[in-house]
Parts: sequence; C-alpha cells; structure tokens
Amino acid sequence: MMNLLLILLFPLFQTEQNGLLLVKVTNVQEHKGSIRMAVYNHEKSFPSESHSFRGGVLPLAPGIAHTLSCNNLPFGQYAVAVYQDMNNNGKMDKNGLGIPTEPYAFSNNVRVKWRSPRFGEAAFVFSQSRQELVLSLKRWSEH
Repeated sequence: MMNLLLILLFPLFQTEQNGLLLVKVTNVQEHKGSIRMAVYNHEKSFPSESHSFRGGVLPLAPGIAHTLSCNNLPFGQYAVAVYQDMNNNGKMDKNGLGIPTEPYAFSNNVRVKWRSPRFGEAAFVFSQSRQELVLSLKRWSEH
C-alpha cells in the first residue's frame, strides 16, 4: 500500500528542470540592425518566427558580444533560428523569389539552400543548467 501511495504522489514532488541557453552569434559582417532569435519546441511551428516558443532581440553595436540568452528554459528538445535584421523592420527580408536577403543561421549550423531546414535537422537536446550554442551567420549565397 505504501508503495502505491509513493507512486501516486511522486509526480507532485518532481520539479521541472530549467536552465540558461546562451546563443552566441558569429560571423557578423556589419554592425547595423539587430540579431533576432527564435526558439522552437515543436516541429509544427518551426521555422515560423510568429510561432516560436521563446525569442529575443539584440541591437548591434561595435564592441559588444553577440550573445542572446533564454532564461528558465525547460529541459527538452529545441531548434533555434537567428537572423540579422539589417534594417530593423522586424522580419526576415526576402527577394521576389523568396530567397532571404539578410544573414541567418540555425542550430546545428544546418546549411540548406533551396528549402527551410526541418526541425529534426536543427533540433538539439537542452539538458544542462547552462548551455551554449554557437551559430555562424551566413548569407543565402554562402550556403
């Protein structure tokens, strides 16, 4: 009987584990605009910025670190997308063919050219109290 009670009560005593995700963005060619980050926890929302789980914006200036943070992120599987919003209009600019005209990167530094990456390609396991990703911005022509 005692074992059954412990089994039933155990979920009440579990605490969700959270951590700090640091996203260091490299290969910033021009210090203008801002870096926009979107964190996704589900393949159905990836990579739509409006459906991200968490996000952040870092204004660019010479001499500052290009690191964005996501505090109290529950442990789990995520994918991250970043882009340099050169003109600060709040969206990824694209040409008439839908090709991005601003530098971008995805977790795992996934490099795809003629399509968006799949969640599984960019997904990583977040399982540490402090975990860092390093993403290298590239223009479409460099992928």
